Amino acid sequence: MSENKVFISYSHDSEAHKQWVLDLAEYLSENNIEVVFDQWNLALGDDIALFMEEGIRNSDRVLVICTDNYIKKANIGEKGVGYEKTICTAEIFRNPQDRSKFIPIVRDVKGTKKLPTFFGAAYYLDLSEGSDCPEERRKLVEAIGRVQSRQPDLHNSNIIPQQSVSYNDSSVPLQVPSLGQATIVEFSRRFAMAFPGLRSVQWIDDQQVIAERLGIVLSQPLRYKEGSLAWWWRGNENLQISKFEQVQGRKFLMDYQELNIHRIAAVNRINIYYRKFIYVETFADSPTGLYKTRNEDITQLAEQDGYCCEEYGFVDDSRLITRAELDDGATIIDGTPVDVQGRAVPRIRYITPFNFLIAPHMSPINNNDFDYILLTLLNQMLQGKEVFSEICDAIDCLPKQN
Repeated sequence: MSENKVFISYSHDSEAHKQWVLDLAEYLSENNIEVVFDQWNLALGDDIALFMEEGIRNSDRVLVICTDNYIKKANIGEKGVGYEKTICTAEIFRNPQDRSKFIPIVRDVKGTKKLPTFFGAAYYLDLSEGSDCPEERRKLVEAIGRVQSRQPDLHNSNIIPQQSVSYNDSSVPLQVPSLGQATIVEFSRRFAMAFPGLRSVQWIDDQQVIAERLGIVLSQPLRYKEGSLAWWWRGNENLQISKFEQVQGRKFLMDYQELNIHRIAAVNRINIYYRKFIYVETFADSPTGLYKTRNEDITQLAEQDGYCCEEYGFVDDSRLITRAELDDGATIIDGTPVDVQGRAVPRIRYITPFNFLIAPHMSPINNNDFDYILLTLLNQMLQGKEVFSEICDAIDCLPKQN
């Protein structure tokens, strides 16, 4: 394998976009980087799924070209982009220390979300029109050349260290313990401790009780040698939970997501260990004030995606900066540019109501065929429609994971 072999994942948005990707591939090749992508390496009659799997797994780096269309397809699991997203997510889950293998490149994204959900809050390179220049492309070549042969030092990683996995946090164990059994069994045990005797659905809206019950299920450790204990699920917006804590009152922090929790529902209708899950619904939080977002824009985004959120950075536990400043690692303080790399952590704030499910990775909910159904039903819940029983019925009918 070449020391600098990359796979390009992108969506065929237009002929102009395909040409831009081709130009980027030619640029990389001119800089002695081996490039694998469909325009060069996929012929008529080839197995497309096999090409994607081998391309992603056998390359040193994977360049993910993020456009509005790519983000949409990745998040809902549509067509080839959705399949590549599944492979990328599986690779990250299997080797979480190797996240830097995946390099997100933003290209003319107009929406508020610059990356697909599976990336979390990663640093990205902006090669949008107006930003695509020799200096930025040189940064890409240099990043590709920094192939990690060991677990990267969090202080030097090109991925922002999330507060949820900070090794300076005494609540997160330095060594990953072993359960000696599947994590789904431990999730079931904790669920039973948090909701003893439950054989149906229990709704809770008291903030102290919510904090107590979720605190039992999502206490540390949340990662074992056998895998992560719990994930949050929202159709194709699914990620492992590394940290969960109550900040104040109804305000909670789940990794880098701020949650103003309104109510939860614990579900154990048929008392089978692998079918237990928790529904979480939040209030709308107040905007950060960093962005000039009109009410009509918020309404439009909520109608399009089901909710609206703001991505930003939090510096020294006191100062808020925009997502763009977070990515640049600098901000202006008292009229002077200040380096905030290593001092800023990413945040996502939901400025409309938001909802999701909490369940183990091996839950029947982890089912690609169910993603769109779950997303649709969760969005209907946010619209005030009484479809919670339909969610429960659908999950009860899903097959057990092997």
